[in-house]
Order: sequence, then C-alpha cells, then structure tokens
Amino acid sequence: MRQMDNAVALALGGATIAYPGTGAALDNDAVPGFSERAGIFLSSAIPFGISGLQNAQFQGLTRLSARDGFGLSIEHSGMDVYTEQQFRLVYGRRLGERLLLGGSAAILRVSAPEYGSATAGNFSLGVLAEPIPGLWLGARISNPVQLELAGASLPSMLRLGAAWKAGSTLILLLETEKDLERKAQVKAGIEYRPVEQLVLRAGIRSDPARLVFGLGYQLKNGLEISSGAEWHTVLGLTPSAMLIWRR
Repeated sequence: MRQMDNAVALALGGATIAYPGTGAALDNDAVPGFSERAGIFLSSAIPFGISGLQNAQFQGLTRLSARDGFGLSIEHSGMDVYTEQQFRLVYGRRLGERLLLGGSAAILRVSAPEYGSATAGNFSLGVLAEPIPGLWLGARISNPVQLELAGASLPSMLRLGAAWKAGSTLILLLETEKDLERKAQVKAGIEYRPVEQLVLRAGIRSDPARLVFGLGYQLKNGLEISSGAEWHTVLGLTPSAMLIWRR
C-alpha cells in the first residue's frame, strides 16, 4: 500500500524531504540532527474517506547531544482483511554547520487473515544541506538493495528536493520522487505563517494530479494542532489530523 504522509507532509504535497527543521517530523533520516530537545508527532488519516480504511502514525525524536539524536516511527494502516505495520529507528547527526546526515532501519509486517503474515526489513539513508543561507537541499534513498517481502520486491525509492526558507514566515518546497516500478512524481508545497500562532499550507503532487491544503495552530507549551487534506480527482478526499509537541 502507499505509505500515507502525516498531516503536515500531506498538506505540503509530500514535498518535505528538504524541509528545514523538525516541523514535518521524520521524513528525512537526517532530521534528528537538528537541535530540538524532543518531539512527539501523532497523526491519523482516513484515506479517500473510506471509514474501514484507516491509517495511524506515531513519530518521536530525542536529542542525544547538540549534534545528534534518535527518532522512532511506528505506522499502522489497512482494513479488516489486510494490514501493514512499519517500525523504523532513525539516527541523524550534524556533520557541520550546514550539513546533516542520517540513516534508518525498518521492519515491515503485512498480515491477511486468510493468508497469514510476513515480515521483512530494509534501510534508508538521508542527507540535508544548506549550501547558501535559506536554501536547503535534501535527498533520501530507501531500500537500495531491493529486499523482498513474501516473494515481492519492496520498492526502492529515491527522493530529491529543495526548500527555500524566506525568513520565519515563508517556506517554498519542490521535490521529485522515483521508484523502479512507477513514473517519477513531482511534488510542490508552500508554508506561510501570517501570524506567529497560525500556519497555512498548500501543495500539489503529480501522477495523478492531487491538490492538497491544510493549516496548523500553535498552542502553549510547544503544542500544535495541524490538519491536512488531499483531493484525488477519482477517489475523493483524504482528511488527516495531527497533534505535535516539541521543545
């Protein structure tokens, strides 16, 4: 099944591989290298508005030192007759003032009551760089050796992206995603903060074209509530909500 983005990433068209910070959670394995002390991200979605098809996600990160940290991602998706779970452990480190590197190891489990279950592992590598102030470049490659699960090859995927952070109010994002089985996807997003507490997000992704939008509101004590929605021209609306705590 397609891996569902959390509500923030969904609202940005999924173009978060070069997102400069922890605001989009653990899309890039290098993210724990940022100096956030800790963060928890709880997200849930109803793909295409189908009540029996659900997705829930937990992501968390903690700082080990001023230069590195760990992250954990747990995701569940599926329906009564088929489910998928993924457990991913992430390590990210800042190698210099403008360069971060990370890697992750994941376990994927699929289960269907009539056919049993299967488990496999894979890994990924990610990098974030700021070659000039305000311009961020990101890349991530997952399952580069094409591991298999239940006789089928897991997708090997490459994501390349860029982000322009214009001060504290505006971030522009662009990304391309390619795996061996599908055409390349192009994704774009914009994040705008008109006031300190409110953030507006919108984006688009291709093949097929899907419009996305969302917003977030910052509460006290590092809490944020975010929502996102994706409109598929054939399958309809996918709503998503997310609770974030960072310090």
